[in-house]
Amino acid sequence: MGRAILKFIIILSIAGIFSKNAYSQSFDYKENSVYIYNFIKYSIWSPQKTNIQVGVIGNSPVESELKNLLNKKKSGNINYSIRNINLSESKSVDVIIISSSSSDLVKKVDKLTSHLPILIISEKENQCHQGACISFTINEDNNYKTEYQLSLRNCKLRGIGIGEQILNNALLTR
Repeated sequence: MGRAILKFIIILSIAGIFSKNAYSQSFDYKENSVYIYNFIKYSIWSPQKTNIQVGVIGNSPVESELKNLLNKKKSGNINYSIRNINLSESKSVDVIIISSSSSDLVKKVDKLTSHLPILIISEKENQCHQGACISFTINEDNNYKTEYQLSLRNCKLRGIGIGEQILNNALLTR
């Protein structure tokens, strides 16, 4: 009987570890779409854009959430469009969102769009060192809060300015 209880405790412990990891890796895509909208809104392109095309590489629920949000929001005279793209279409958009499942393409997208004013956003953390301008992350120590890492260097190389509204809340990285 003592072994059965010990096995039960071990199984519960393992299940708890896996459920914590699953929870820690999940995003609130509706919340992320608001972040992305603000990244776009407070980024500074030269010349200023009146049409902003957003491309999503890979499958991500953020695409439909962002479509819904952009249909409701208007920012001055700016028109937004969002669509799923493949790697070869990377140069045809102003913003690229790379899904977690396609994060292995960040370096390729960076190389393909090098020095073009394209804001690259990754759903996977720590992708700024691969060329992303912004990477989402979840802070497990802060109640699993969604945060973002920002590479000012990568933005500068692309000729994109970053407004204080983005900068003030960012985790700066190289």
